[in-house]
Amino acid sequence: MKVYPLMKYKYWFIGVLGAVTIFALSAIFVVGLQLGIDFQGGVRAEIKLTQSTTADRVREAFFSAGVKDPIVQASANNVFVVTAQEMADEQFEGGLANLKDLGAEESAVGLERVGPSFGRDTANRALLAIGISILVMVAYIAWRFDIKFSLPAMASIVHDVGLTLGIYAISGRLVTTATVAATLTILGYSINDTIIVFDRIRENQAYMKNETYSDMADRSIRQVIARSINTPVTTLLPLLAILLFGGETLKDFAFALFIGIAVGTYSSIFVAAPLLVLWKEREPKYRKRLAATKGA
Repeated sequence: MKVYPLMKYKYWFIGVLGAVTIFALSAIFVVGLQLGIDFQGGVRAEIKLTQSTTADRVREAFFSAGVKDPIVQASANNVFVVTAQEMADEQFEGGLANLKDLGAEESAVGLERVGPSFGRDTANRALLAIGISILVMVAYIAWRFDIKFSLPAMASIVHDVGLTLGIYAISGRLVTTATVAATLTILGYSINDTIIVFDRIRENQAYMKNETYSDMADRSIRQVIARSINTPVTTLLPLLAILLFGGETLKDFAFALFIGIAVGTYSSIFVAAPLLVLWKEREPKYRKRLAATKGA
């Protein structure tokens, strides 16, 4: 079994982590996330057309009717969902009138209004759910393994969620409650991949008495890499099918999951493991092994 010296490049991986962190923070706080009305309040309108058209055409129709910054998402069977901070009944009727040539009519859902306080409460609950999930996972790893395993795992989780939201911001996709559900799912996949790698490293600590921690991590990764790749790939394939052939309402959810699971597979090997190696090699036992290897 050939072992690849991945940890030889651990500082490069940490550099990539820093670059990804800067990208994610810039995308989230500079470009900004497009929050749906579930999080900031507003109005959601659903219309049905008898003829095919584009989301840009529908957006222009409602903008011409006086709706400020309307966001339009296409659904199945020529149904479009229009969201905006404010939309009076007259503006809604005006938007329908502008699309009269396309056979526009109000769907069964019609207008739905969400108050700002309800939106803020939903956003706070979503952040609380994600925060509690991360803390519980980190606490589990600290109990199951070691405190020095938990912090790299937390960095890996934050990396996965941050990069997913950063790409979400850059792509301009709308953040909805489905996005929160996808994020929580990503947390589970991410921590599962990390635990697979960490568990094998911990097992090898008992048998590899003379190797450096980098060598130990490299051998552990080689032993589990097939499982670490095969498991997410079998999940990514159906998600890709949804992205290519699924309905519009499912595509945002599938997009977040696809990015998050792919990133989680990468981070368990190239984020969590290098951070763990950097920390563990500061311990006197492993520092002596490293010094002995360099002196040989």
